[in-house]
Amino acid sequence: MRVAYFATLRDIAGKREENWDRPAATVGVLLRDLAEAYGPEFRRWVLDDGFGALSIVLVNGHDVRDLQRFDTPLAPADVVTIFPPVGGG
Repeated sequence: MRVAYFATLRDIAGKREENWDRPAATVGVLLRDLAEAYGPEFRRWVLDDGFGALSIVLVNGHDVRDLQRFDTPLAPADVVTIFPPVGGG
């Protein structure tokens, strides 16, 4: 599957996107695998033990909060896009 990173996550991963070839049955499994690959700073931004509850994760353009959240199933052809929390005023 293709994984795209934005803002802070792009800086942490050191890339805009990548083809993730390790199997991941769900969004939660993928995020844990990515956190393992990119370390504690990445984990803080994407998992619920940090800002993760505020991060936006899309699967094929659909927000996982409107699907099955971390239990959203994934397929090899999916595109996962991850945005860290954003603020403004």
